[in-house]
Amino acid sequence: MTTQYTPTNARKNLYGIIKAVTMNRDVIEIVPSTGQEGVAVIPLADWSSIKETLFLEQSGVMNTVRQRESDESGFSDVDDLDWDTL
Repeated sequence: MTTQYTPTNARKNLYGIIKAVTMNRDVIEIVPSTGQEGVAVIPLADWSSIKETLFLEQSGVMNTVRQRESDESGFSDVDDLDWDTL
């Protein structure tokens, strides 16, 4: 669920926003009426997941994962994997 606030209303309701985000996993958008770019307030665990996904994409690890997912052999011996080069 996404709820929008102006910056002024967000300041007035900061505790309620934090509670909604942490307890209900809501996404809160703070959108200025001046045409400036807004922001999203999301749970910290979600942000950590997003950062990890971005790192995996940027470092090429996700390409390796996708290649291995499409491998038709049906078997990967984890003892044969070079974990340092993943």
